[in-house]
Amino acid sequence: MSSDTDTTKTQDAANGAAKKDPNVILPEDLPADKEHSTRGTWSSNGEKIDYKATVGTLRIDTADVKPAASIFYSMFEAVDAEGKSDASRPVTFIFNGGPGASSTFLMMGSFGPQRIDLPEGFEGKGAPYRIVENNEFCLLPITDLVFIDAPGAGFSILADKAKKDLWSVDGDIAGFTTFIKNWCTKYGRWNSPKYLFGESYGTTRGSLLTLKMQQEGVALTGACLISCIFDYSYTFDDNDQYYIGYLPTYAMISQYHKKAGEGKSEEEWAEEARKFAEVYRQALSKGNRLDKDDAKAVAKKYAEMTGLPEEYLLSSSLRVPDGRFRKKVLRSEDKVVGRYDGRVSGYDTDPESDDQTFIVDDAFLSPAYEATVNDYLRRTLGWDTDKERIAFAPFDWTSTVPGKGWVWTHKLPDHVKADEWGYVPFPNTLHDMCCAILQEPKLKIMLGNGYYDMATPFYQTEYDVAHIELPAELRGNIALTYYKSGHMIYTVKEALTKLYSDLKRFYAADAKDMPSIDERPAAGKLNL
Repeated sequence: MSSDTDTTKTQDAANGAAKKDPNVILPEDLPADKEHSTRGTWSSNGEKIDYKATVGTLRIDTADVKPAASIFYSMFEAVDAEGKSDASRPVTFIFNGGPGASSTFLMMGSFGPQRIDLPEGFEGKGAPYRIVENNEFCLLPITDLVFIDAPGAGFSILADKAKKDLWSVDGDIAGFTTFIKNWCTKYGRWNSPKYLFGESYGTTRGSLLTLKMQQEGVALTGACLISCIFDYSYTFDDNDQYYIGYLPTYAMISQYHKKAGEGKSEEEWAEEARKFAEVYRQALSKGNRLDKDDAKAVAKKYAEMTGLPEEYLLSSSLRVPDGRFRKKVLRSEDKVVGRYDGRVSGYDTDPESDDQTFIVDDAFLSPAYEATVNDYLRRTLGWDTDKERIAFAPFDWTSTVPGKGWVWTHKLPDHVKADEWGYVPFPNTLHDMCCAILQEPKLKIMLGNGYYDMATPFYQTEYDVAHIELPAELRGNIALTYYKSGHMIYTVKEALTKLYSDLKRFYAADAKDMPSIDERPAAGKLNL
């Protein structure tokens, strides 16, 4: 016979269970690992490959939470007639940025067996969207492919207790490293040549992973990173380098909209903008001690490069933040240009304001990619779930509180001079990549940027790489390539064609061959 006390305890336990917050995910709520595979055949340009597509989840642990997250992946492996894969083939791990983004854009826009085909001209268009059944830019002839959703994004789920562990610069790379190790174990690919492909914040992650994976016993052959951002100190607009890094991108966008650069090729105009950026650097370095005549001369040249009024430039102390440029360059037409692609323009609902109203290019692209990835994963590849696919992990962008927002603190590698703790509040991840190359001198890196990208300007990448701490004989391991595109290089067919060609050369090259891929102009001599 139970006592009144026992009955009360039982009722309390039942009430506690009933009160569990359905919005809180506990470690025990995470699904068990599962996968679903289908077979397909890809053919293009006289090549034909049988492949196996596998969509699935793998759980990962952190030091404090086990399991911490269920990571969703989409895998494409070339197989023989019996459906067996070849463990000696390269495998490339592919991820978007954010931070906290799903793999939707790269999954549907780049190098898988199928891709979305959007019309040129950037017009918004409703469904149905055209799918290329045999993507002519598929990389399966060269490498197997694994697309990864970040924790909390796409179909990846994480326990609430693990948010503080995984929603941070260093926690993110720890989580991705754990996933890749678990994947290699599950599919027997520890001895396969391994590559990374990352975009946007994925370049931050990818550059950090070159060292982190090495430290965890997972050697990389190479990494291709596009739309690069490495040093976050330049993202603050009280820093002169912020304005210098953006200037050539402003010039390229102004040329596209016929505000400047008439009669010059894109490459010629980019080089002229680079040269003026060095003059501009000298002017900004003088601060409020800049001579008035010099300020007027710089404003005149800046106006020639961008089409912005000289008076506006002078009243702005020669410093125009990217949000203001987006609003100002086509203000005479009451239009704003895109952040992800400055060639895209849309009507501005508040043209007299300097505040950004909306990101016009994202408004055009996101619906198309979200629609097609949901159809492809659920209907074509057979991922059976009624769960919503989440574009971005739902952390608070305005917060840096662990578990609530993204924590930007990064522990520098040991070879970098820093304070006794070795932590910086915002990362410069090229220190880590540098250390990885020093420890593995055959590691090869390709960095790609679009001329019209205002999220990650190309000239800033050049500046960052020029300040990397590598001996001369290893600097050639890193090649920079350029595209007539915005942030998502693969959304423009001309740019995707070149990127695909560059990637084929990259995979075929050794580290010593990378200078033949590098497109950076030669550094000019100082005028002393």
